Amino acid sequence: MLSGKTGRVILVLGALTLSGNSFNQGVIDSVESVSLTSPEGWAMAHTLAAALNLGTPPGDEAQLWEIRFSAELGSIPHLSRQEQRVGFGGFKAEDLNKSPVFGRGRLHLGLPLATELEFSWTPPFEINGGKPEGIYGMAASGSLSQSDGWELGWRLFAVRGEAGGDITCSREVSAADPGSQENPFGCRGASNDRITLDHEGLELTGSRLIGGGHWRPYLGYSYSRIHPHVQVRATVFETLDRSQLEADGNLHTFTLGTLFHLNSSWSMHAALSFTPLEIRRPPRLNGRDQDFWSLRLGVLWKPGWSILR
Repeated sequence: MLSGKTGRVILVLGALTLSGNSFNQGVIDSVESVSLTSPEGWAMAHTLAAALNLGTPPGDEAQLWEIRFSAELGSIPHLSRQEQRVGFGGFKAEDLNKSPVFGRGRLHLGLPLATELEFSWTPPFEINGGKPEGIYGMAASGSLSQSDGWELGWRLFAVRGEAGGDITCSREVSAADPGSQENPFGCRGASNDRITLDHEGLELTGSRLIGGGHWRPYLGYSYSRIHPHVQVRATVFETLDRSQLEADGNLHTFTLGTLFHLNSSWSMHAALSFTPLEIRRPPRLNGRDQDFWSLRLGVLWKPGWSILR
């Protein structure tokens, strides 16, 4: 994702290249801060929303020093060509449709005071040119109150890591001649861009045990502090682009879901999460909603292990 400032420089260099002028390869190494409502900022927030370290409600916490394991997949919305126009302040299409899902595995450890500690990891599987790298998370959770099957829970969470891929210059676009209709911005090869997915936050859930103790529907709200940072690594026309974009802000996520206890060892959960996002696209720069929706499915296994046994 390239900034408007970077875009103007590249267009000038590209025009000189196409007109037959020769010069040594230039390097763009700028750093620019953007708002989360700008096209570039919205794209960063949309990407990071897929990696939010959201949990499930309390009510089935691990026993003291008990170890459990879980895994989860969350859907990532497919974006249209128009929705992917976020480069150059909203004029250039970027390849934001990489993996359709985001997954993670978790290890849970029961702690004193009926609290639980989580460690999460996302495997570095490459899908469609996009690859998560070194994405780790931690969370602590517990119960605030319990009464007649109702329960209010809390959860603190954080994630550190990044994802990479050919976003600015996709393999498909780069295969066409620089300056052609298929490659108007002069990509010389597939880019190797990086985005950090760092965030931390607080989640509150309210749940109710029903169906003889098998079902636990819940509502959740999370507040996340996000710090996305994009490092562009692309060659366009005769210019080496190493520009950086950064943003800072908050995300609010609302969740409707349910737990289902299959037996004493296995349970499943399903949840629909909604993160409101706003984007201001040119030329009028009027704000419009372009939110992030995700369906999350997960499974939890309780093998009956304890670190003290």
